[in-house]
Amino acid sequence: MAIELNHLRQFVVLAEELHFGRAAARLGVAQPPLSQAIRRLEERLGFSLFDRSGRQVELSPAGRVFLVETQRSIAQADDAVMLARRAAAEEEVELTIGFVVSALFGLLPATLRAFRAEWPDLSIRLDQRPSIEQATGLAQGTIDIGFLHPPLANAEGVALELIRRDRLVAAVPEDSPFARSEDLHLSDLAGQPFILFPCAQGPHLHARIIQACRAAGFVPRVTQEARQMHAILMLVASGMGVSLLPSLAIAMAVPGVRLVPITDLASDLTWDMAIAWRPKGARRSLLRFIEVARALAPAYAAGDGSGAREEDRPPAGELPPPRSRSPGTANVTKNP
Repeated sequence: MAIELNHLRQFVVLAEELHFGRAAARLGVAQPPLSQAIRRLEERLGFSLFDRSGRQVELSPAGRVFLVETQRSIAQADDAVMLARRAAAEEEVELTIGFVVSALFGLLPATLRAFRAEWPDLSIRLDQRPSIEQATGLAQGTIDIGFLHPPLANAEGVALELIRRDRLVAAVPEDSPFARSEDLHLSDLAGQPFILFPCAQGPHLHARIIQACRAAGFVPRVTQEARQMHAILMLVASGMGVSLLPSLAIAMAVPGVRLVPITDLASDLTWDMAIAWRPKGARRSLLRFIEVARALAPAYAAGDGSGAREEDRPPAGELPPPRSRSPGTANVTKNP
């Protein structure tokens, strides 16, 4: 029983619209040919896909099951075409990198510098996004790789590799009584106003911080929220409150702020950085970029609580040999 892919696409559109007129308009065809095509499809299948008995078109029970499998088949067919075209064209036009701001303090700039030395003609587009939006970008193919904070929700088909792990420290005003403490406990901050990232920006870490405070005997009084680490540090410097931030915040060198270790903070309460990408159909430029990032990661991993994997990696600064590239095979554009 041969069924054309075009007929399946027509069925999916009609199933989404449940209206022959709107479906025909979406498909750019007249309504009678669409009705005839659906009838022929039902005849070939041997069962009805739609219930036309009422005033509205509705999917039959068999049609609902068929819709799910048809959508999956069409997606697989589209993926196959995309991958084949990419392989045939040797697509190496642009590499789009998503990143959170904290990735700029260390590994990302170093990786860009080393990678561009090997691929000087490849256009690189940097796209600053929160981790949640990077997960969406990876799923939709609008970014090739992301520097983000795990974990990711709905990350099917996405590879995730830890590259940095920072212990959290207390960020306090420099005139605070805690600023020079050598034995600061989390419970010492119980009466302080807290400045945190919005929960929606990093729900996992936000929940862990609240949980840690409760375990220390208090519920943090969050009086301010800010989306950028630099903004939080500026608010701390102005005396608006205290915060828990990764130790890499020291690289921002904001005057008026002291970063103080918390002696009783759980060792697994960390600020993690990872790279994420879709292995399926990954281009040579992306694979090489990942190799370079892996090779440099140990040199930029945090000194306390680092989770960067070091096995099977060359020493920091020594890059693995690049994948072979035949001259003239890559379709590239000059980076502006």
